[in-house]
Amino acid sequence: MLQLDVVAMPLAVARVASILAHRQFDVITMDVAAPVDGLRRITIEVDTADEIKLQQLVKFLNRSPEVVKVVRLSDDRSHHRRGAFVTVAFPEGRLPEALAIARAFSAEIVEAERTRCTVFAAAEPARVDALVKALSGFTIRELVTAPPLRISCPPRPRYTAVDRARTWGPS
Repeated sequence: MLQLDVVAMPLAVARVASILAHRQFDVITMDVAAPVDGLRRITIEVDTADEIKLQQLVKFLNRSPEVVKVVRLSDDRSHHRRGAFVTVAFPEGRLPEALAIARAFSAEIVEAERTRCTVFAAAEPARVDALVKALSGFTIRELVTAPPLRISCPPRPRYTAVDRARTWGPS
């Protein structure tokens, strides 16, 4: 997963997409945020396990005049969430069962009627996938998912046992 800060100007996003296409990267997700302070944040997930190819892509992106910064986001160094709307239909009388599943996954119930309901969840991608799987016992009428949103985690201080003893006192 790559996070880019690009200058918010016409064609900057197109230039990034052109670099990806020219280097033959398969883009899984690409999220473009609204400009803030003259910069636009683009989060890109590409389909590659080739570390060398990914390093080359970062170098090509850094050479682009529109790109200010490129950061690689790993799962352990970032928070990530996915959003999903799920509309399910079911026979009359099964609404409580569908609502119980939604509540078990901390999903918001957007609307509920006798034979259908719509729920919204924003959670880690695996949890959203598990919600969809749990609701698949009903008829899924509509499913809309957003690409994963990511933000880097601030660095955590590393304490040794001696530091902990000094900070917190004896155990």
